[in-house]
Amino acid sequence: MNKNLINFQKINNRYEEIKGLLVDTPLLQSDEINSLFSSNIFFKAENLQKTGSFKFRGACSAISSLSMEQIKSGVVCFSSGNHAQGIALAAKLHKTTAKIIMPKDAPKIKIQNTKKYGAKIVFYDRGIDDRESIGEQIAHDENRVLIKPFDNYDVILGQGTAALQAINNLQEKEKNSQQKFDAAIICTSGGGLAAGSGTVLKSHNAACSLYTAEPHDWNDHEKSFELKERFTINSKKHGICDALENPIPGEITFPINVKNGFRGLSASEDSVRIAMQMIMRNFNFIVEPSGAIALACLLENENLAKDKNVLIILSGGNIDRTSYNNIISGR
Repeated sequence: MNKNLINFQKINNRYEEIKGLLVDTPLLQSDEINSLFSSNIFFKAENLQKTGSFKFRGACSAISSLSMEQIKSGVVCFSSGNHAQGIALAAKLHKTTAKIIMPKDAPKIKIQNTKKYGAKIVFYDRGIDDRESIGEQIAHDENRVLIKPFDNYDVILGQGTAALQAINNLQEKEKNSQQKFDAAIICTSGGGLAAGSGTVLKSHNAACSLYTAEPHDWNDHEKSFELKERFTINSKKHGICDALENPIPGEITFPINVKNGFRGLSASEDSVRIAMQMIMRNFNFIVEPSGAIALACLLENENLAKDKNVLIILSGGNIDRTSYNNIISGR
């Protein structure tokens, strides 16, 4: 996939096609958080998007681009949860069927919600099975379209609509059509949200500083940007940020993110817990650990935000109250 195929105009065109299905999630601020960082921090609350995460954007974009023949055949995807839910609901809305490949240890709430939207789940073992091979086999055997969670052109276009809405939200909030984001911190697993949203943000302000956000133990983007090539994390350690445990940047997304000048950040689980609590205290809603990673990275790199308009995308909120409380308490 040519990185030049992702541009602002194509993302804007896709947004016009699917915006009727999307929630224009709020862009929120907190006096406490702004004071802490001596800046204007804006939170795009994608935990309030349909299916509880930004992943619905990419899923809706990808399925909306299919032909009628492909719609009849159905789709298949692999995901630890949020892409799964996005594909399941987008398939339902487009009147097609979805088969989802999920790890056996995926959070129960994500499994339950995926089933609720009508998808059929095929479970696999993270330590033994290759989910991509399973997906390719099902796509071949059942003539389904395989929609990868980040290395997919149409998914990236959809994820870019988050930043597009955020810019519109900012200008409406400030009653100033010239307002821009000076920096953005974007949670990163395979890099699809970063690739789409980074392209939009750079098109709007070429000087915008862009950062990926990952947990310390799964910081493949941070290391890849330093090495200037895709780096693979060889880890069996699973932490609280389950949605971000992808070992290597996407083959399609990484060149786009390099072109847009991303730099990598990572944060500890202790910082993630603090970020989750700050979000609850200031906005009175839950975000999952992966959804709080961008704020966690800012907590460990406070000077990045000083005197700037900073965008943080709260990427998801798919966690049950018991699990949330256990994570916050360190259990």
